[in-house]
This record gives sequence, structure tokens and C-alpha cells, in this order.
Amino acid sequence: MRKLAFTGLGALALTLALAGGQTGAWAADTPTPQPYTRVANPDTNTVQLQIARRKFVPAPYSGPAIWLVGVMHVGEPEYYRALQRFLDAQTVVLYEGINAEAHKHRVGDSRASATNAPSPGAWHTGAKAGDSIQSTLARSLGLAFQLEAIDYERTNFLNSDLSILQIQRIMAEEGPLAARGQTGGGKTSLDTLLQIMDGSTFLGALFKIGIQFIAISPKLQAVARLTLIEAVGRLKGDLSDMQGVPPDWKQLIKVLIQARDRNLMSDVQAELKKIPRSGSIAVFYGAGHMDDLEKRLTAELHYRPAEETWLTAFSVDLRQSGISPAEAQMMRDLIKEQLDHLQPF
Repeated sequence: MRKLAFTGLGALALTLALAGGQTGAWAADTPTPQPYTRVANPDTNTVQLQIARRKFVPAPYSGPAIWLVGVMHVGEPEYYRALQRFLDAQTVVLYEGINAEAHKHRVGDSRASATNAPSPGAWHTGAKAGDSIQSTLARSLGLAFQLEAIDYERTNFLNSDLSILQIQRIMAEEGPLAARGQTGGGKTSLDTLLQIMDGSTFLGALFKIGIQFIAISPKLQAVARLTLIEAVGRLKGDLSDMQGVPPDWKQLIKVLIQARDRNLMSDVQAELKKIPRSGSIAVFYGAGHMDDLEKRLTAELHYRPAEETWLTAFSVDLRQSGISPAEAQMMRDLIKEQLDHLQPF
């Protein structure tokens, strides 16, 4: 049952770039960040998934502001329009985008033209964006896909991420990790995840077929939205320590968050030396990275949170969708039960 819980909700969280996951080993006196995802109910019929963007300032000295801009990789068009307006106003935007090969457009290089930049977006593995599992999920939910909704061809946008090859090397250096009596390890879980994300592969195609059924009826689509809102909005804690997560996936989760965040922080520090004190850096990453990044900002750079804004990624109208209060509560209870199986010991 616990393995099923991981397969259903844990894998979904990974598919959406680890939204809501939290990892990292820190000193006991490191403040615990407030969540970057939440479920909001502006009225009795509306359920929203909201994602935070949080401003940090240096203490006690003056200097550039750093914004941690968490993002959901599927959302309503207005959500991405609001993000685009905000990001365009920042001095530098360091964005997430794993690619098949090493990036040609890296922080510290000459500011190359956007046409020479790598294809942006989480988990771009060589297939067209429209073939990806995330793009298929967005269409099935009646939503937009981040990679297709955000214009990355901006002079202030800089890719700051690891390549798939770099991640594979890190996994190899750490060695295989598998449950007792099983073979394989982190590399196997990484390959599986990449196959799922790449909708052009056989495994990815199977997932796409299942996801496409969501669009069969408006009510089924609304049920899927509500399920995703409740799961992502309420999934908290360290995913690598959860009971239902196999050892190799725990290893993969740690690498996908911590190794990439370390790389990102080196780019943040490099940009802080280049931009004026009145400038700003926006870190535009999946919401699952924000907890670890906030701890790094406060512990390593001595930045402190100053303000925050919550944006609605997408919502569902229960009455309009034909979801009764009893049905909605039953779904919440089921999701809570599944999430409880993923909680740490």
C-alpha cells in the first residue's frame, strides 16, 4: 500500500518538478521556511492551488534583492502572464531547465543572444515540448504548460541548471542505492523518470494515454484538478525520508534538489557581484526547490525574508463542475490517507 502511495502521489510530485518537496540537512538553528504551496478557498465553491514568491534582502548590509519565485509547471494562462510581467521587471532571472547536453548559455559567459540559448524548461530531454508528459497533462486539465506559456527569450533570462549528463555523473559518483534484495539504484530511477517525462518513449506514451482520459468529461477534468490541488498543496516534509519512497528514488530526489540547488547558488553568488545594489535576482524554479533554497540563502548568504506574494496557479469551481461537497470531502480524505502513508517515521 505504501509503495502504491508513492507511485500515485510521489511520482506525480516528481513529474511536476518536485512541487512541495523539501530536502536538505541543516543545523538545528536554521529557521524552517514557511511553505511555498497552499490550498486556498476564497469561497465555499472555489478551491485554488497557490504558489508563493518570496523576497529576500541582505542583513545587515544593503545589496540586491533576491526573489525565490516558485512555479507550478501547469497552470492557467493568467498565472503565467503575471509571472512574465514580474520576471521581466527583474535585473536577472536564473531559470530552471535540464537539457540533454551541457548548456551553451551559462551564467558567467558573455550574454549570448537568445537564439543560442538552450531550450528552457524542466525536463527537456530532446523531445518536442508538445510531446512531453507535462504538456499532455496541461492540455488534459484545460491548462497551459509553463514551457509554452513563458517567453524565455529575454535578455535578462539566464539558464542556471545541470544537464542530464551532469546529473548522471553525480548519481554514478554516489553509487547505486536500492532496497535490500533488489538490483539497480539511482541511475535506474533516473532513467525511468526521464522515460516518463519524455512522452515520445514507450513508457511515456503509456502515461500519456492514461492522462488523456482526463479530458473525456468536464467533471473528470475537474476531479483531476481538485486531486492535483489537494495533493500538491498539502504535500509537505522531506520526500527523501518518507515511508513509501524506495531507496533509489530517495537518492534521486536528493540529487535532483540538492545538487541542482548547489549549482544554482554558485550562479546566484556570481551574479550578485555583477549587478548594482539596487538590482534584483529572481530564481525561477519549481516550488519544490524553494524550501532548500531559502535555507541556503539564509545560512550561506545571510539573507532574510522581507515580503511575499501568493499567485493562483489554477482553481476548480466545485458547483459548476458538478462535484458535490460530499464527493469533494471524500477526495480530500483519500488524499490525506495517501499522504499520511508518505510521512516520515
